[in-house]
Amino acid sequence: MQNSFLNFLFLLVHKHRSKHIAVFLIATLLVTLLASFMFLSTSIKHDALTALHEQPDFTVQKLEAGRSVDIPVSLIDTFSDIKGVSYVAPRVFGRYFTPDTKHYFTIIGVDFFDEQLVKWIARLYKDIDVKAFLQKDQMIVGNAVMKYMKAHYYDTYFNFTTPKGKEKKVYIYKTLPENSNLISSDFILMDINLAREILGVAPDKATDIILNVPNPAERDNVKFKLLSRNYDTRIITKKELQKTYENLFNYKGGVFLLGFILSLITFMLILFQRYAMINSTEKKEIAILRAVGWSIKDVIRLKISETLVIALFAFLIGVIVAYVYVFFAQAPLLREIFLGFGNLENSVHFTPVIDFGMLSSMFLFFIVPFVASVLIPVWKIAITDAGEALK
Repeated sequence: MQNSFLNFLFLLVHKHRSKHIAVFLIATLLVTLLASFMFLSTSIKHDALTALHEQPDFTVQKLEAGRSVDIPVSLIDTFSDIKGVSYVAPRVFGRYFTPDTKHYFTIIGVDFFDEQLVKWIARLYKDIDVKAFLQKDQMIVGNAVMKYMKAHYYDTYFNFTTPKGKEKKVYIYKTLPENSNLISSDFILMDINLAREILGVAPDKATDIILNVPNPAERDNVKFKLLSRNYDTRIITKKELQKTYENLFNYKGGVFLLGFILSLITFMLILFQRYAMINSTEKKEIAILRAVGWSIKDVIRLKISETLVIALFAFLIGVIVAYVYVFFAQAPLLREIFLGFGNLENSVHFTPVIDFGMLSSMFLFFIVPFVASVLIPVWKIAITDAGEALK
């Protein structure tokens, strides 16, 4: 009996294909848009939070007149004495604007004699030889930086101009792996003293000082001690950075979701109107079914099942198309909503990440309004008088 119902159901869908095709295409497009946003957002958030995991627990900056200035390296000894702090190191970084002043590189100075920092670089780039790297002035560059340099005929080196007006030739040692492009596409890693020279940071100063506190229970206490000993500092925690990332994605996601809801409501109104139009052929079909013993409940079940088939196929194909669009085609156009157009061109490769909880919510969010919008028209068809329909 069940097989007969399914056979009849698919025959009915095939017969009414001209009526369903427009609904199917629009529904597939809506699912594709929503699923693309979901895949893209989940992938970027995953990569961003993974990169954030490598960040220090605290970043200490010195303030003067409300703006950040270079911090004395001598404070490292003071911070090291705080109970609970396991690691303290200076960090030198800054923006270096290109000669056209339209783009910039993010220069990060690293102490290659610092074992923990070298381990972090080794995870980022496994083939680095520290001894060979330090033989001369060299740098490891992100993919976007490498593209910019090659476009301006700097294949093996780049001439930086220091704040004192002197040129500094720095050779390209390696390019960072493509899977780190989301965070490091415009990065330049170099020795910390070389970065000081290019960015104009004094030898006894740093851009900021980073600290690690392994025990989460001690972090609030450490932050209080840092602020009490140094009133003119700003403490940035990893937790604050995480909240900033999440708020940014939630804001962009909310704007996109609002537009989708408006589109979905419009689509459901069109769907309601389309299925409310009962032609003579459908009336005769219902009349014949009623005449051979089908109840109103059976007819409603058939028509709802017909609608569900269209919705399920639209959802499945929409999700597949979205997956291909985001993780194989790398989401052209839509990616700019999240990554923006600024600075160097970023050829990000999105990591395939699927949040099945969010996918399930999206399924219910799509299917329930879809079926609800045709429920009244289906009931209207089902209660059609058989005698009137056969006249």
